[in-house]
Amino acid sequence: MRNISSISEPKQIQFYSVLLFLCVVPLFCIGLFPETFYREYPIESFIVFHNITEIFSVIVSFSIFGLGYYSYPQSKNAQTFLLSIGFLIIGLIDIMHTLGYKGMPDFVTPNTGNKSTQFWIISRFITSLVFIIALYIKPNKKYTSMKEGLFVILALLFVGFVYQLVIYNSHIIPDTYVHGVGLTAFKKNAELVIMALLVIAILMYAFSKSLHSDKQKQFFLGAFIVCFFSELVFAVYTSVFDVFNVIGHIYKVAAFQMIYMAVFVSAINEPYEKLIHSNSLLLEEIEENEKNSILIQKSLKEKENLIGEIFHRTKNSIELVRSLLMIQASSFPDDKNIQSIVEDTSIKIQTMSLVHDQLYQNKDLSEIQVSDYLLSLTELVKSTFPQLGNGIDIQLESNHGVLLLDTAVPLGLIYTELLSNSLKYAFPNSGHGKITIKFEINGDRSHFEYRDNGIGLPKEFDIHEQKKLGLNLSKIIAEKQMGGTLSIDGTQGFYLKFDFPNNLYKRRV
Repeated sequence: MRNISSISEPKQIQFYSVLLFLCVVPLFCIGLFPETFYREYPIESFIVFHNITEIFSVIVSFSIFGLGYYSYPQSKNAQTFLLSIGFLIIGLIDIMHTLGYKGMPDFVTPNTGNKSTQFWIISRFITSLVFIIALYIKPNKKYTSMKEGLFVILALLFVGFVYQLVIYNSHIIPDTYVHGVGLTAFKKNAELVIMALLVIAILMYAFSKSLHSDKQKQFFLGAFIVCFFSELVFAVYTSVFDVFNVIGHIYKVAAFQMIYMAVFVSAINEPYEKLIHSNSLLLEEIEENEKNSILIQKSLKEKENLIGEIFHRTKNSIELVRSLLMIQASSFPDDKNIQSIVEDTSIKIQTMSLVHDQLYQNKDLSEIQVSDYLLSLTELVKSTFPQLGNGIDIQLESNHGVLLLDTAVPLGLIYTELLSNSLKYAFPNSGHGKITIKFEINGDRSHFEYRDNGIGLPKEFDIHEQKKLGLNLSKIIAEKQMGGTLSIDGTQGFYLKFDFPNNLYKRRV
């Protein structure tokens, strides 16, 4: 609930000052110049005026009921709903007051000034009490007892009770008007009580924090002020057809119009204003998000270009290291150990370089296609040993999975080591053979199998006692770095099975 501004603000003071001026001046003129302004009107003319004003008030009452009742399922504004039920009662009783007015055709029983005035008093009491009670209802609080149909039925039952009381049992209620005498003491005192209730309502609404807005507060207080002067007029008139009655009904019309505006503000106008305001804020936020999105896309593109350039430079740096090794090894052309070490190291360097090269060419800078990567590594190793791979059939089976950089590099090192060993040692006599590689990603785990139909491993082979890098390095990478399990069988050809998790590392780009 937002804060309600004070009635002491300049605009509020101006509004209430104009309202008081318009209410006081007519009464002031009649009081000072009665021979000029006071008069009694013919019954035929007054009845037409009375019917117009009362029908207007009844229409406004039913409009208030319609606004509050039919907007309640969406708004859940219990305060406005209670006001709508109250004005359903007020509208129905005002219809009885109109039909029972002296000069109208008899309404069930003969019409008299007392009969219509009794309906009037009851209606005005209900009006003032409804507004005081409504202030204790919190607009945004959910009341489980608020059953729309039940409240309408109770309202109709109460109106039926008032109908029976005034029309058939009017003797139970003290007389309010005596023809030829005027208002009774009960009527005047009743008006004073109603005026006191209106003063209480004015004070309560002036300091209330449960109203929706400044406009609603202004309309309610304005309506109560006009109602107060309307009741003041109806406490002093002597004839049901005089100028005081005319002014009183005009005040009533003005008051009901302001009450309608107050309920309209809370039930219809203000929710739409909030919706429009929310939409404008949403549009501003969308525009701002679009601008931010453009900036983010631009920044992302710059970062992608930067990372791509880093991969490219890293590849070049790795290739530079390889070239330096090759230059150094050329100084020892007859030393086979040095040449073998440089050759193996060169393949490993190219394996890492190949990953960065593929990432540089990729749209996604964090992962690469496994099938393409393994195929490239295969061509790399074959080109390194062109004299050994001619008669060997290499079959690669891989699904279209992807691996992150941190997983692809160690897998590539293991694969190139295995393929290099097979080309160099598995087929020493025939030069012909078959190598099968299978790779599959299944959920969070990857499965890699490598098999050749070569001579296999020596019987005395123990991977843990190997001093050279080779398979020992592959096992260390597989188990320590990649968190997988590696098994080797070298009895009938060479077979390696390697399972590892593919969620060990997180995306970095």
